[in-house]
Amino acid sequence: MKKRSLTIVAAVAVLASQTACYNTRVVSGRVPEGPSYTERQWFTVAGLANLSGPAGHECTNGLSSAESRMSGTDWLINVGLSVAGGIAGSLACGSSDDAARAYCASAGAALLPFFLSSRTVEYTCAPGSATAERPAWMPPATGNVAPVAASAQ
Repeated sequence: MKKRSLTIVAAVAVLASQTACYNTRVVSGRVPEGPSYTERQWFTVAGLANLSGPAGHECTNGLSSAESRMSGTDWLINVGLSVAGGIAGSLACGSSDDAARAYCASAGAALLPFFLSSRTVEYTCAPGSATAERPAWMPPATGNVAPVAASAQ
């Protein structure tokens, strides 16, 4: 009974740790222009590898602000992935005893959200001219890019 209580406490602690510490907000200081966009981004290996492209492709002049967070939909996706992983893990152990099937189910429920997870990104575009907001001590933006070094032949 003590082991079960510790497992429940650990599960609640993990869920509680997921609430606010994953909110990330970046503000450029430029006044937002136009509507706010929302995208879902997908990750694997606990967020180390990105499966979707970067947000902000609508913004030709850059971003004014961006916020990455776990929305309610992301929570539901993670719960669904855990349930699916638990079912798959339980079926993988098939005809084993109950303890082995429970172990396989909990391993599957933990591993599937580890290998696939989502985040919600909300962002606003920056206004058309970025040069008007440059500090006076900076040279004007030219749009030139440093040349690529020629390869030796």
